[in-house]
Amino acid sequence: MPRIKDRAQKGEAVDDKVSLLVQPVTRRAFLQGSMTAAAMAGSGAVMAGLGRAASAQSPASVGLQLGWFANAQIAGDFTALGKGYFKDAGLDVKIVPGGPSIDPVGVVASNSVLIGNVASIGVLVSGRSRGVPLKAFATAFQRHPFAFFFLKESGIKTPADFAGKTIGIQGTARPLLDAVLAKYQVPRDKVNVIIIGGTTTPLLTKQADVVSGWVINYAQNVPIQGKSDHFLLWDLGIRMYAYTYFTTDQAYGAKKDVLTRYVSAAGKGWLYAKEHPEEAVDFVLKSASGLDREMELPTWKVSVPYVSSPATQQQGWGFMDPQVWAALSDTYASLDQIPRKVSPDEIMTNDIVLAAKTPKF
Repeated sequence: MPRIKDRAQKGEAVDDKVSLLVQPVTRRAFLQGSMTAAAMAGSGAVMAGLGRAASAQSPASVGLQLGWFANAQIAGDFTALGKGYFKDAGLDVKIVPGGPSIDPVGVVASNSVLIGNVASIGVLVSGRSRGVPLKAFATAFQRHPFAFFFLKESGIKTPADFAGKTIGIQGTARPLLDAVLAKYQVPRDKVNVIIIGGTTTPLLTKQADVVSGWVINYAQNVPIQGKSDHFLLWDLGIRMYAYTYFTTDQAYGAKKDVLTRYVSAAGKGWLYAKEHPEEAVDFVLKSASGLDREMELPTWKVSVPYVSSPATQQQGWGFMDPQVWAALSDTYASLDQIPRKVSPDEIMTNDIVLAAKTPKF
């Protein structure tokens, strides 16, 4: 696979996002992973995420598993690391990059790291509905940046106009398209769905009338700038959070103090990154390879509006509305994507954010 920097320099669209849905982790897989982790601990292996039995003077080791390769969209955590906020909180944080073969839910469920970060809360709802004891405790993005793009000349005014059109989506985005079609009363057999990669090129080549993607994927969207419009999934009433932090029920119960210190420091990092975008991107570039500053800086700048909301301005960075979780669970259940509905109390909590007293912005 070409490096991100090389692909960007060639003018290719870079698919720098995490799949919206992943193969769900079952309770059986969780239990098997837990037994493996316990065996490793018994043999003297150090689990970076759960930390060491440290003295009062030693920082607690914390691993953060990303769902995708490190990039500017997660600039807040790298800024907290670079500015020393985690260190000041008594934490030794290691940010572990993800990739196409990395499932952060599985990694956290197996106790390999304390904290995971997912690009869509849909994977957490899916896992919890299947018996995996996951608990979300903060979110970086207050609105999901997933959208449907179309050329201005297409005549599309509302999603109801998708009828009779060819729609290009990533394979894992089918439930999201189905949710939109159902809401706008467009029969599934009235649209032609094709699977595409993380690129908007099919719009320009007329292979598709509509394509899915993220509005913050700067490199992906450069070819259609000024030529396209989009419907943000959030604005269509299908609401999800993005870059959401989670752990297991067991770790949540045992490590609340560590999680609170992490969120407090991370919140400072995200605020600083918002106010100092160029410095924030430099922190990302120091920690990750294969990135192009000319692509990462505008990527972060278009990401900034998604970090704040009326909720964060009142309650603090990372705060989540339980109704967003409840509504998504209802949507997934109606589409037979999950075996049972998941209540907000099962899957999420704001206790950590409130205890951390994160900055309000």
